[in-house]
Amino acid sequence: MRISDQMMYQNLAQNIDQAQAAFVKTQQEASSGLAISQPSDNPAGTAVVLNLQAAQSQVQSFQSNAQMAQSQMTTADQTLSQMQNVLNSAMSVANQGLSGSVSSVGMAALSQQAQGLVSQFSSLANTDYAGQYVFSGTQQQAPLSGTTPSSEQTSGSFLPQSVEIGAGVTVPTSVNASSVLGGPQYASGTAVSSMPQWAQQYATAHGNTSGTPPQTTTPLNLSVPNILNSLQTDLAAGDTAGVDADLGALQAQSGSLNGMRAALGANMDRVQAAISLLTQTGTTLQTQQANVQNVNMAEIITQLTAQQTTYQAAVAAGANLKLPTLANYLT
Repeated sequence: MRISDQMMYQNLAQNIDQAQAAFVKTQQEASSGLAISQPSDNPAGTAVVLNLQAAQSQVQSFQSNAQMAQSQMTTADQTLSQMQNVLNSAMSVANQGLSGSVSSVGMAALSQQAQGLVSQFSSLANTDYAGQYVFSGTQQQAPLSGTTPSSEQTSGSFLPQSVEIGAGVTVPTSVNASSVLGGPQYASGTAVSSMPQWAQQYATAHGNTSGTPPQTTTPLNLSVPNILNSLQTDLAAGDTAGVDADLGALQAQSGSLNGMRAALGANMDRVQAAISLLTQTGTTLQTQQANVQNVNMAEIITQLTAQQTTYQAAVAAGANLKLPTLANYLT
């Protein structure tokens, strides 16, 4: 087969074009740092990148939920701690009133302290985070109106708010504080023997029992605000039996509050563990995407240098190729 001058020049031009295209593509990758700038660069790799981006988006959503839950639960825990301080102060006031060495003027002063504790506790009960009551549930009613618990706290159908921190994994972000805010509720005519010992003492000391066997004469609300109100009234009246019953009720509710903090702490640990895992997962996904989408700069610089040399050699070869003249055929 005879190789014509035209074929030789065509092959040379094609080689130069290919070398130039490869050099330009590698140069673009080196400048952008991306091996895939558009789907046509690597269709299979593009599909992998899209799947990894979708996974990262979901992880980021879970992270946002978990961080919001952590902040809300931290607010709840701090508030429960302050509530515990209020109860401790109330129990200290009750013990002072039972010391037997306090004058009527002193009892009146203790009563005023108890009144202040009622206001403090009620304010803490209605604590909110980002416009959401931390001690309320899905209905988001104010937990306390004055010292009266909301129906949500006393209905027994409390549903805490929750967020998804993983695929099919949810965690409650609000605290079911109904046993403290709402307290045990006993209807009129309830048998006193069916109550805990501290509730029996409270009902008896406050004249809310009659008959044989004893039953409650009026509905009995043993929420902390009501107990604090009773403490204020009993201190003002110098009713030591009532103060003693108030103290027992406060001690019981303090134990309940500690139990809530423990349950909240367990959920906070779950959220913290989820945040750590999600952070690790997000980093892994980013690394996997980078491995598919980004170039290895050390390799790409070496490749770029080699392709530049090839391109320059092809151009030089073309420049050195001389076209035959009429003289070549006349001699």
